[in-house]
Amino acid sequence: MALIIGLLAAGTAQGMGLATPIRFRDGAAPRLNITRGGVVTAGCSHAGDFAHQTHITWSSLVDGSCVFSGQPYHCAVTKFPGDQLVDATNSSSVPNCDGCPDGKTLIYDHCKNHPQYVDVGMLPDYPRRACGQNPIKIQDCIDDVANLFDDRVYLFRPTHDRCYLKGAVANVQALYGQLLTNPDEQVKFVNDQPFPHTLPTNSTPYFNHSDPAGFDGPGECLRWVYPGLTWAGEYKDANVVEFNQSYYMDDDGVGINTKGFLYVPDVCKPGRNGPTNDGCKMVVITNGCGDFGGGDDKDWAKYGETNGIVVLKPCVGGYVDAERFPQAHEVQRGLLDVYGQLSSDYVMQKAPHMKFVGKVIKAVTGW
Repeated sequence: MALIIGLLAAGTAQGMGLATPIRFRDGAAPRLNITRGGVVTAGCSHAGDFAHQTHITWSSLVDGSCVFSGQPYHCAVTKFPGDQLVDATNSSSVPNCDGCPDGKTLIYDHCKNHPQYVDVGMLPDYPRRACGQNPIKIQDCIDDVANLFDDRVYLFRPTHDRCYLKGAVANVQALYGQLLTNPDEQVKFVNDQPFPHTLPTNSTPYFNHSDPAGFDGPGECLRWVYPGLTWAGEYKDANVVEFNQSYYMDDDGVGINTKGFLYVPDVCKPGRNGPTNDGCKMVVITNGCGDFGGGDDKDWAKYGETNGIVVLKPCVGGYVDAERFPQAHEVQRGLLDVYGQLSSDYVMQKAPHMKFVGKVIKAVTGW
């Protein structure tokens, strides 16, 4: 009832020229009718790393991913035979290293800046074995990789990306190639578009150009992971929902924002069951947040409106306890923990950011 009242109030506000998100009386995220197998993740740069990370860690909940410039799972803290090491100090952004000798750690961003160091044959070992599979011995760890067998993945690296050098995203493709049943049919890798480091939308120009290139990144992603999708529609301010993320925090010092957002299409509102009466889909775009509607938010929402896809945006950028996490430099900048700066088990379900996003997905889906 609170959601329905909120929707009516927001509709009235929109009629007055306002764009006020719905807020619930208790502040929690609403439970919606999301179909099993219909949840995917998406993101660019650190959010792309995290989208890929969430897909593998929570593969019982997530069935696909769109990674715009991302590095391979657990790669940031994995020592490969060809890696160069540096002294481990408080100024290092890699406080944890799997395989480094005491007092040493990895060069920051080694998987992005030195993809040639990465032994792609080692990449599947961690998701397959870190939890002590056969039997699983560590709880709240990583879901069974068998959940990934039939998933679909969209990968994107623009030709002028100076943050993720050539080979970095190809290594993500190589990892999925060892985890999916038929990667040639399940993975689409676009690496020929002359953009800088970005998630391009229709209005994004090519590198060194000013005119829009007309490349629809969100649409390209969604049409791959959801075959048969129709085109984007109208964005509606009244369908933006703000919720209180404090319900899903176990620790208020790890950079989680106090608010998160949902875009709930008309056909996915309470009492509705999706465009074909079998539930709605959902794309999860975890990132740093101000309010909903900036960046590419509306581009995802426009596809959601016509195709019954809820857009869930869990948000980071909150307070970080620097005394406890002196090396969490990127998290303090409002980024997601894709470097092991909050914990050595940063990709596992019990890690601060991974646990949080899993809780939010479960709250919205009711799974």
